[in-house]
Amino acid sequence: MEAMRKDMGSKLTAALVKQLRTQGYEAEVIEGIRRPASSSDNIDYTGLPVTDPVLHIYFNEVGMYSSRFSMDYVPRVNLSAYLIRPQDADTLYGETIYYGADSRGNASWSVPADARHRWASFDELVGKPQEVAQSYEDAVDALAARIAKNIREQFEPAPARVSSAP
Repeated sequence: MEAMRKDMGSKLTAALVKQLRTQGYEAEVIEGIRRPASSSDNIDYTGLPVTDPVLHIYFNEVGMYSSRFSMDYVPRVNLSAYLIRPQDADTLYGETIYYGADSRGNASWSVPADARHRWASFDELVGKPQEVAQSYEDAVDALAARIAKNIREQFEPAPARVSSAP
């Protein structure tokens, strides 16, 4: 399960490229972006070698959650997505999206987890690591689809290219 969590960034990047291309964008990944050692999440967008918008994603929370009034464990994958214009570092789109435990219906910021990803106890949860890993895979795919859809709905027609900074 932990190995899956560690690979979620690269899997989300691949899923985003696929989903953005499905929505009509020419998406590509920017590799080797320099970041300050003191703040690895900080990117100087104006210094990137691109002129097309850059999509930057941050995972906020990844794990399993059991609410105070429930014995069930469900996936919780929350992230923030920002589409940045590199010329002036202006944010064109920004949204925090909640998958699973913190989702509330089907809105641009909410993606309910698949109903089969629910475990009735902690013992059941840890006893089924393959199913838990699959719940993270499903979360990545669902979140990538939601982000691509959200961008498409806000930017018609599609800009020529969207780059992704992992």
